[in-house]
Amino acid sequence: MDIKKMSLRSMDVAKLNRERLKQLFPSVFVETVNEQGELVESVNFERLKAELGTFTEQFEDRRERYGLDWPGKRDALKVVQEPSIATLKPDRQESVRFDQTKNLFIEGDNLEVLRLMQKSYYGKIKMIYIDPPYNTGNEFIYPDNYTESLETYLAYAGLVDDQGRKFSTNTPSEGRYHTKWLNMMYPRLYLARNLLSEDGVIFISIDDNELSNLCKLCDEIFGEENRVAIFPWRKRTAKSDVPFGVSQDFEWIVVYAKAGFEAGFFIKRKYHYSDDYDEGWRIADLTKQTTAQERPNSFFTMVNPRTGEKYPANPNRTWSITADTFQEYYGKGKIVFPGDYDFLNISRPVFRVFESEDRAKNLERYGVEEAKRSVSTLLPEDVGRTEDGTKEVTDLFGSKVFPFAKPSSLIKHLMKMIPDDDFIVLDFFAGSATTAQGCWT
Repeated sequence: MDIKKMSLRSMDVAKLNRERLKQLFPSVFVETVNEQGELVESVNFERLKAELGTFTEQFEDRRERYGLDWPGKRDALKVVQEPSIATLKPDRQESVRFDQTKNLFIEGDNLEVLRLMQKSYYGKIKMIYIDPPYNTGNEFIYPDNYTESLETYLAYAGLVDDQGRKFSTNTPSEGRYHTKWLNMMYPRLYLARNLLSEDGVIFISIDDNELSNLCKLCDEIFGEENRVAIFPWRKRTAKSDVPFGVSQDFEWIVVYAKAGFEAGFFIKRKYHYSDDYDEGWRIADLTKQTTAQERPNSFFTMVNPRTGEKYPANPNRTWSITADTFQEYYGKGKIVFPGDYDFLNISRPVFRVFESEDRAKNLERYGVEEAKRSVSTLLPEDVGRTEDGTKEVTDLFGSKVFPFAKPSSLIKHLMKMIPDDDFIVLDFFAGSATTAQGCWT
């Protein structure tokens, strides 16, 4: 017979009331600093009165601002401005081809290292990928004193110091759930921006817990206009026994860039060759996403001068040329009709693009003659999931020494988005070193 132990504590009525209030008005709960200097979760009573329709003069007169704010933000900015007194010490004994290698692996607190890199790598890094702590509530631990030695930093990572003192984790009950994470990320992202070249880009992996805060943080640091995209990455197949009955199978890759960045995959176009032209050519769509009302001059019936066959315009997608310019384009061989070439399987007129036109356009825009295709936020099927990253780690080390490792195929795909063959890549949350693996293989 199992004997259940009963708690002798009485019900915490105040806690129960707070939980009920939070269900009704979650927006009135904020993170603040108490008299002891500790971060706690408290109720903003002015906001509560506003929720209840009872506006006070103080609340009405206060100027409202749009933006992300949290306790400690000012101190986090001060951390950025603090000079570093640390020194990087080369370890030749543990290195491979120290004098010839083009790769660096730096061990230490990444904030200190980012400070040290400012002088040598300011504006020189083309791509940054990071997989920071996800703030899941049981793993996120970072020291508040960033001037600690490496030994003390490692003690934090081990959860205890050399006297066995336990360091706290980050849980919602502490009232510090988002604040600690934001204070940790803000100075690191700020310094990372300085390292990016004028055409540089940063990829940040994150899950649902801090996605919204990360975007607001990056909007402030990199500029909202420099948000490139948010890529959904499928980390696993659906599992059962999950909160709300919904399996969160996706994580996100948040992408910001400097103004000069432009993603793309260089591709080799396929051209047709025919006896009537000395160079190759391809066909392209001859319609535009404009209606007859928006573009009346392009809403006409196109007639094949050779056969007399008629092709009416689509009222919801007109021709990309006008009735007045048709003859000019046709005379230059720019319009191809069905039946002009036996090897073409077309039922509507199409536009002809010559190979020399493509080369000139690419050279002007990209500096090379190769064509470039834009990047889709839909990742291809060959980009692996967490299980693939775990398998790579297991194959390398013989055991699962790193949990939730990203697959190197993901990093390779991100690197291919950058139309350059020679550039510097940085990962300052190295973890299982997936970025290094992706660069080397």
